[in-house]
Amino acid sequence: MGESALYSAEKQSTPADLWMLLAGLELARSFYSQGNEGKESKDRKIVKKDLKRLAGGARLEEEEAISLESVMAEFKLSNNTLRRMMTHMSDNMDRGLHGGLDESTIAMLPSFVPELPDGTEKGRFVAMDLGGTNLRVMLMEMEPGEPMRSKQFNTRMPNAAQHGTAEKLFDYIAKALADFLCEKGLQDEGLMVGFTFSYPCDQTGLRSATLLRWTKGVTATGAVGEDVVRLLEEAIDRDGRVRVEIVALINDTVGTMVAAAYENGGACDLGVIIGTGTNAAYMEDTRNLVFGLSNATEDYTHKTMIVDTEWGGFGDKGEADYIFTQYDKIVDARSDHPGVNSLDKLIAGMCMGEIVRLVLEKLTKAKVLFKGLPSDRLNTIGSFPTKYISEILHDDCGSYANTRQIMDELAIESYTFSDMLLLREVCVVVSRRSANLAAAAIACVLNRVARPKMVVGMDGSTYKYHPFFHHWVTEKIKELVQPGLECNVIQTGDGSGKGAALITAIVARLRKEKEEEERRVRVKEEEEKRRKKK
Repeated sequence: MGESALYSAEKQSTPADLWMLLAGLELARSFYSQGNEGKESKDRKIVKKDLKRLAGGARLEEEEAISLESVMAEFKLSNNTLRRMMTHMSDNMDRGLHGGLDESTIAMLPSFVPELPDGTEKGRFVAMDLGGTNLRVMLMEMEPGEPMRSKQFNTRMPNAAQHGTAEKLFDYIAKALADFLCEKGLQDEGLMVGFTFSYPCDQTGLRSATLLRWTKGVTATGAVGEDVVRLLEEAIDRDGRVRVEIVALINDTVGTMVAAAYENGGACDLGVIIGTGTNAAYMEDTRNLVFGLSNATEDYTHKTMIVDTEWGGFGDKGEADYIFTQYDKIVDARSDHPGVNSLDKLIAGMCMGEIVRLVLEKLTKAKVLFKGLPSDRLNTIGSFPTKYISEILHDDCGSYANTRQIMDELAIESYTFSDMLLLREVCVVVSRRSANLAAAAIACVLNRVARPKMVVGMDGSTYKYHPFFHHWVTEKIKELVQPGLECNVIQTGDGSGKGAALITAIVARLRKEKEEEERRVRVKEEEEKRRKKK
């Protein structure tokens, strides 16, 4: 998804950081006490006065009062509310399996990937990843019991390819593939290729998917409504330099689940991405994929299939209005696609920073923050990127160097120590709400899978770089899963690259197993014929 730049925090989180954060108020008070027992310093009295003011009411608009407590309360979700959300999500998943988006806001798309890696995958495979405006071509080598080895080529798609015709776009992709393989001397090896294509598609087979629409700024004409694999194969034929076989078109979340399983001895029950957006994939009984298989272009004979849930759309028909705050509604109304991808906007990093900014803007207008003196920068939409949340929460209590730097970048000229504490608290409350919602969505799927011990493979910049997200999510999952179920969340990476290569390797293994089974059947039939002749 190209999300690694979303955050720039360098420090790794520890469990102790959480306790430092929760003790921030007390640390701040002691910071100002200067060791005077039984006596408050002048600065400490100022902080106490500011904190009392923060807890009191202040005017937001003419007839609306706002306080620290009232803001915090909007983002607090009880476990009962989260379980209500889980019930609604599970119902939408059932309806998505049966009728797709006509009956649900959770699409439950088929991936046509039947298995996870079992550790016997072997060989050289090519993976291509087209996401946003970047293209990667990778050569992956696998040997059982050894780490995967990879070589790759990265390029940015030129504007002429992004905004020209489909032929120009896929010709550029084919050229990049051919250049890479020719440089390695592998142009005639007939290598198998897995293609991660991160745009909305109607997938009707493992290597067949129709592009529904372009996103992420790409506008190439003549591609919407066409089979993506066919467009790529035609471009490779036009280039004429390499001999390859496109065997799989995959989604990056499916790739995340597969990559996590490879790193965890073949076990992964749920693959999740929490980055600029959020999504999940899990293994489903094929019999339940009524809608997903209704338009399949190939026979599917396996008992299970990885399902790409596309759970980011949950709430698009108003079924989750009870978890939206006034700030979420403002962000949604101002977005490029209002009313679309509702859960994405509540959980993921694309909107988290803007939600914090809106809270800060309202608190400042109410004179709860910064003495009521905002800056033009703070009042500008999009001026508080989500990486600020990570940087603020990575701050050491006492110095708050990152927070001070961000204040300077926001052109806040006058702020107190208690302003910094409140800014930190807003970041905590907003991002913890996101973590709780993510945990509820994960727990919803885990309760459906219902294995005694389960593994969640996790990827995405929001999850990776926020110092407390992992702790919050894992603790909340424990509260929400059914009694007797256990879950271990492991972090993985590069589902779009490594996952594509692994799925290609799985296809190669299954194909080989099928050929061997057919050979055994032929041998048995021949032996039976010879026996009858005797």
